[in-house]
Amino acid sequence: MTTMLALTLNALLAAPTPYGAVPSPRQLLWHESEIIGMVNYSTITYYGREWGYGDEDPARFDPAEFDAAQIVRAAKAGGLQLLVIDAKHHGGFCLWPSRFNDDYTVRNSPWRRGKGDMVRELADACRAEGLRVGIYLSPWDRHHRDYGRPEYVAYYHNQLRELLTDYGTIHEIWFDGANGGDGWYGGAKTTRQIGADYYQWDKVMALVRELQPNAVCFGREDIRWVGNESGVAGDPCWATMNADGGGSLTGGVRGGAVWMPAEADFPQRNGWFWHPGGTTRTAGDLLNHYFATVGRGAVMDLGIAPDRRGLICAEDAASLQGFGDRLRAIFAGDLARGAKVTASNTRAGALVGALTDGDRATWWASDDNQLTPTVTLDFGRPTTFSVVSLREHLPLGLRVDDWALDVWQDGVWRELDSGRGIGARRLWRGQPTITERLRLRITKAAACPVLSEFGVYLEPEASRREMDASLFRRIEQGLPKHTWRVVSASSEGTPGSQAIDGDPATFWHTHTAAGRQAPPQSLVIDLGAEQALGGFLYLPRQDGCAVGNVSAYQIDLSLDGQTWDSVARGEFGNIEANPVQQKVLFAKPARARYLRFTATAAVDGCANVAELGVLGPDAR
Repeated sequence: MTTMLALTLNALLAAPTPYGAVPSPRQLLWHESEIIGMVNYSTITYYGREWGYGDEDPARFDPAEFDAAQIVRAAKAGGLQLLVIDAKHHGGFCLWPSRFNDDYTVRNSPWRRGKGDMVRELADACRAEGLRVGIYLSPWDRHHRDYGRPEYVAYYHNQLRELLTDYGTIHEIWFDGANGGDGWYGGAKTTRQIGADYYQWDKVMALVRELQPNAVCFGREDIRWVGNESGVAGDPCWATMNADGGGSLTGGVRGGAVWMPAEADFPQRNGWFWHPGGTTRTAGDLLNHYFATVGRGAVMDLGIAPDRRGLICAEDAASLQGFGDRLRAIFAGDLARGAKVTASNTRAGALVGALTDGDRATWWASDDNQLTPTVTLDFGRPTTFSVVSLREHLPLGLRVDDWALDVWQDGVWRELDSGRGIGARRLWRGQPTITERLRLRITKAAACPVLSEFGVYLEPEASRREMDASLFRRIEQGLPKHTWRVVSASSEGTPGSQAIDGDPATFWHTHTAAGRQAPPQSLVIDLGAEQALGGFLYLPRQDGCAVGNVSAYQIDLSLDGQTWDSVARGEFGNIEANPVQQKVLFAKPARARYLRFTATAAVDGCANVAELGVLGPDAR
């Protein structure tokens, strides 16, 4: 009998009984990805929209420089392990020449002279670079004439079968939660609502299990949404939920009956699709989000958006490269590898050295009656570290509730920090600390702890400088506001002046003592002098509550405050889940002294504005 086989048999004999819900093999593979991405591209890239209404012209879809390899290599440079391809977003345009769609696919566009297949090119490029492939197929379709009727359900099932049959192995299928509402619907321009059983999800899941049994399903049976598009998981973020799927999306449910971990999706730019004049997150900001997602046991899902050329722009590519470089620099060398590792208790057949061998499949455990063991790393000399990585052995469940880290200083143990939950991965990140010994204390556990990693790292100084930066992107200010004043507000739950005070933490809203005042609601602003304008900025409230976020708007301009011209109207797609600053450019510059912003629709019955801004005539 070989030594390896003997160790394996001993470990099997020593294995504790699994505790609670445990992941399936496909969920385990998904956990190992840690960082994935979603590539979003469609006709709306050429319209500056986040959600297509369904009436966008395919003739405008022509990314002349489209390069799937460039897109995938940029993602890979950022450390992404899987790319979800947005094959069809809410606007209904298909990035592949679907056999079931005659009028609204790449076949009807000038790109590749109607002979292209963007899904195939992206999938092939992923596999060439070693990335796994996912598919996003929006259930909502604002273009299809039969949406809301049985005929559309058959269409949707046929398209899903097509994608899961013709494009090789698929590892994740993304089912979006935005469903039903207003749309073009074959020219009807109506609002269509659907019931919970409209898509026949039982048949959808049966189709997935038949064609791609190893694919995890986001938003259905395998993976839950983290509850926001800010890239921040709960602390802790348990991987289990109630049997009915209920519980906190952000934090999960401790001891939940089903394994349904969180995927934390957020866009790299100020929107899921590329917009003219948009902004991108810095590499340091992405790293902060990594620790707030992967570092809390979730999978980080970063939205990347090719520009109108069909390429990842230089700024975005540099951000991804910088982010990946920072990750690689942090985790290049595990300081625990050279340390002597001991435990207060180790069950027979388990190996305490498994904690520092770099192999997630090996593990250490204590005896069943030892729920609060300690593990100590002795570096043998003063050692500087700033990051600690802990992992539970997931096939045996979530066993640890609370933990603490201690450092040996001045002849005594001093607590460095403590936390709740370990799960797939728990990352502690702090200022550089010098010690000869580092101790992990399990202070509470539901069953004897089973851990697969106790890693220790030093984050480079250049990376660490940005660790305390905000997890939210910068806000564009627009033209100066010092001469502005609010002439009138249709309703004031808070003063209209708070929409132009330069403070994103304050906001005008229309929830008065008489209740929520529903749209339309307007603010009229005197800019102080006549000037040339090229667009406007809208920032919704930033306090984590989406009530009143404006989803549709109209902008009117006036020279005298009496005669008005409408210069822009539209919607802010996805404003409830992704409440970032919105930037709208006018069709052409216009001169005005007065601006009227009207919320024509908003979330949950009232309207809010944290900040309004205007852009000069040369805005891009």
